[in-house]
Amino acid sequence: MESGAADAGRVAPGPPRGWIIDWRLVGVVIVGEIVAVGMAYMVVNVPLVGPKLTREEALRHWPAAAIGALVVALGVFLVVRETRRARRASPSPEAHSVEAEAERPRVPRSLRFERVPGRAVAVAAVLSLATVPLSFGLGASFPLGWLAFLAPWIPLVAIEARWKRTRDSLFTGFALLVILQVLHEVEHSVQVGQLLATEGALAQSHGIFGQLDFELVHFVTDTTLWISLGLLVIILKGRNIWLWVAFGAASLHQVEHFYLFWLYHADNNLYLSGGAAGIMGKNGLIGSPLDRPYLHYTYNFIVLVPMLIAVWDEARRVDRRFPRRPEPRPTAVSAADR
Repeated sequence: MESGAADAGRVAPGPPRGWIIDWRLVGVVIVGEIVAVGMAYMVVNVPLVGPKLTREEALRHWPAAAIGALVVALGVFLVVRETRRARRASPSPEAHSVEAEAERPRVPRSLRFERVPGRAVAVAAVLSLATVPLSFGLGASFPLGWLAFLAPWIPLVAIEARWKRTRDSLFTGFALLVILQVLHEVEHSVQVGQLLATEGALAQSHGIFGQLDFELVHFVTDTTLWISLGLLVIILKGRNIWLWVAFGAASLHQVEHFYLFWLYHADNNLYLSGGAAGIMGKNGLIGSPLDRPYLHYTYNFIVLVPMLIAVWDEARRVDRRFPRRPEPRPTAVSAADR
């Protein structure tokens, strides 16, 4: 009797819990492996053709790299400090129900065209694709063909961004920053493709807009990205872990560009003799197997991927804050109202 009562008081075990798979992390690993294999192929089979520094020359300006690293470290410290202050001064993040998460669309609404009609998006896609054979047929330059490809999308993105800004200006700015980083990575991807086609001839491989391939442009664009990511971490109170990852990668990249920008102006002869390899580039101050184009492609890739995931998560947050209003159901018309 006693054992029966004890058995009756026991709670039956629930069904065994399966493995919880983070498919986003799996996707990041797969894409990262593909990029790593591609970079390994380029390093082994398409080494860069160009001047290289001796070890003594590469170490000549190491204090400048150290100062750049200290500046970036100070920036990271300020971001961490201000983020902690912001978290202490604000309430905990908003909660959301499991039911609401289950009903969410596969792609967040805030990442889709909401203001621009679907017909306009389809027309822009057709026009954009039509420019590809047209540019080849007319013999247009690479930059002109790329601008023609993007042109149909520019007014649509501008209209959509203006509308989204009235709802959440922070998310809109973040989304535009991600678009710019995607275009930046396209530029680096084209340069890697040109190196493959020219067997590593850097003089013939400067991306789509080769006229802009100089240190001032690199320094301004990457510094702007680094500062913007730091501000986003602070404003969002550090609650988006993928934004931290992007900011960390951008910080490492920023050290390179501080050093390269300084070296370009302080010792241009050394820069042109192979100093453009920078800190982590092959035969650079510290060095790695990656020549500069492959290294900076990798830097930007490691920044872009977590930015894409971070903006996806922020889009979910915006969707929760501004849920779509249900459309009113048509009411039945009574015989008396007919």
